[in-house]
Amino acid sequence: MTNVLTILAAFILGFALSRASTCTVAATKRLVLQRKVDWLVGIGIAIGWSALALVLIGLFAPDRMAVPQAFAVNTTVVVAALIMGVGAWLNDGCFIGAVGRISSGNLSFLATFAGLAASRLLGDIGVMVGMAPMEPASRLSAQSGEPFWAFIAVFALLLGWSIWRIARRRQEAIIALAVMGAAAALVYSLQPSWSYEALIGRLVHGENVLDNLVVVLTVAALFAGATISSALNNRFELRLLGVTGTLSCFAGGILMGAGAQMLPGGNDTLILWMIPSFAVHALVAYALMVATVALILLLRPTRAM
Repeated sequence: MTNVLTILAAFILGFALSRASTCTVAATKRLVLQRKVDWLVGIGIAIGWSALALVLIGLFAPDRMAVPQAFAVNTTVVVAALIMGVGAWLNDGCFIGAVGRISSGNLSFLATFAGLAASRLLGDIGVMVGMAPMEPASRLSAQSGEPFWAFIAVFALLLGWSIWRIARRRQEAIIALAVMGAAAALVYSLQPSWSYEALIGRLVHGENVLDNLVVVLTVAALFAGATISSALNNRFELRLLGVTGTLSCFAGGILMGAGAQMLPGGNDTLILWMIPSFAVHALVAYALMVATVALILLLRPTRAM
């Protein structure tokens, strides 16, 4: 029953993700080039709803809830975030954005997967030089004082604002973001190592697919939900970016994969599981990733794919 619930939640996550059309790179572009913060606020809404869902799961089904490891903020976190930011810019889409692009028919983003696989291979043969080891840190709690309550205050504001928008305007994008956050919390709680980047790593390492069948089906459900959502919304169209765009996706995948291995976790894991779980290192890493993309856009605002 747990496996079925995990796969169903992943399908709902993919469906909502496509309807929300959210992506850290796209949101940062909108901020830098159009001076509009609404898409980044939208990502915050998904984080807020994931946090609420995690709290509810912790209250009513604590035995079914997995909690991510919290790490101290050190040079590894900083370097990983910077690398992942450059990779996301090259890819013209973050881990979440890549799902949306592939599910809408952009086949060039399959090169992102190839890049993630290459990153795992490079890491195995020692090309990716390790930084300082990630050091465990205590998780924020009510006893942590101001940092904990700062998280709670921001989450409450985002939740309240989104509920008001849903009640007043019935905005589909806001509803999709709320569903996306809640569904992600459920998937990560039931299957913490389910991300497609982690699955690619397992396959590269030669692990038997049947040994990871639930994870494979969970990832497949994510993409199936996103693809069906795109098709129903008349957004599915097979296309390619050309050689330059495809190679950029490949290079971006390598760097994104390197950053994800160092943290560990891509920006999808950061914003949909780690930040909602009050992991300070995840918030710092995500903020640095956004800042990196923003800085590159300020220096090269005309690049488009």
